[in-house]
Order: sequence, then C-alpha cells, then structure tokens
Amino acid sequence: MLRFVFLLLLIVVSGILPLHAQTTTPADIIAACAALLPPDRPLSLNGVTPTLRLVQPVAGVHYGTAVNVRIEATNFDVTTEGRHWHLWVNGQLQGMVYQPDAIIDLEPGTYTLCVSLGNTDHADIAMPDGVVITVERPLAGTPTAVLTVSREQAQIQPEPVIEPAQLMLLIGGGLLAAFGGWWLGTRLGKRKSG
Repeated sequence: MLRFVFLLLLIVVSGILPLHAQTTTPADIIAACAALLPPDRPLSLNGVTPTLRLVQPVAGVHYGTAVNVRIEATNFDVTTEGRHWHLWVNGQLQGMVYQPDAIIDLEPGTYTLCVSLGNTDHADIAMPDGVVITVERPLAGTPTAVLTVSREQAQIQPEPVIEPAQLMLLIGGGLLAAFGGWWLGTRLGKRKSG
C-alpha cells in the first residue's frame, strides 16, 4: 500500500496526473460572459448578426499591470457614431469603448475579461468573448507587453447611470403630469357639457 501511495505522489508531483482538473475551458469562459448579457443575444442589425473576437490579451500570464484589451468585430464598426463595446473585469462592467483598443490597469491576480458589442441604444448585441489572464509584476529583466496604442486613444467611458434622485424626479414629474392632465380634463369636460 505504501508503494502505491508513493507512486501516486510521484505521478502527481511529476505533472503526469494533475492534482486538480482544469475546469476553465474557452467554452466555460464564454458561457460566463454570456451570463452577463440578456438571454436573447445575439441580436441582428438590419438583418446582419455582428460577431466579436477578443484579440488581446491572450490567455495565460501577463507581465505588467497595464493591460491592452483589443477586439475585432465583423459586420459592426465600433468607430461609427454611437457604436461601442463593453468591457467587464471579473463580472463588473468597466464601461464603454468607442475604438478597438482599451487599456486597463490591474493589480497582480487572476482576472476574467469579457467583451460584448453595444449599439447606439446601449443594448448588448452579438455573442460576447472572454479570456482568463493572470497579471504578475515583472521581475528585473522580464519582458513586458508593449502597449499598442496610447492611453488617450484607448479610454474607457463610464456607462450612463440613472441616479436614484434622477429616477424619483422622473417618476414624480410623470405622476404630476398625469394628475395635471386628469384634473384639466375633468375641468374642460364639465365646460362642454354645461
């Protein structure tokens, strides 16, 4: 029995049999990214369904905390007025990007990056893409990724958010307008009949 345990330990340590199975496949990552979107995706634009591919970064270790995220889209031009893509880091929306590249700063750690296309109405269209990367601080002499664009050319814009006070003002204004219309309608209705 001791020989069996020793042999199993030797196999695990040598890497022939991993101690735990790799559970994050590309399909798992895309499924996790798709869960961030409404379930009726992909949508078509004028009968054409756009596609999206996350080109950079690639899966694995990324040395350096500045990460260049680049997409390629077909049947969709992200530089056209109002069209954009969304970037999520670990399930948190970072914002909108109106060009093919975005630069984000990440602390050392493991991250799931997800991207999806957004139309002028801020609806997510097409199927998303994603990747898992590990960010590490480089040791002296370790090559780091070179940013392909400047930070000014790769800005992320915050997604428009309606604040609770704005929402209350909008609902209050709508209720006031409805009440005023009702009140005015009852007054004008009495004049015609009398």
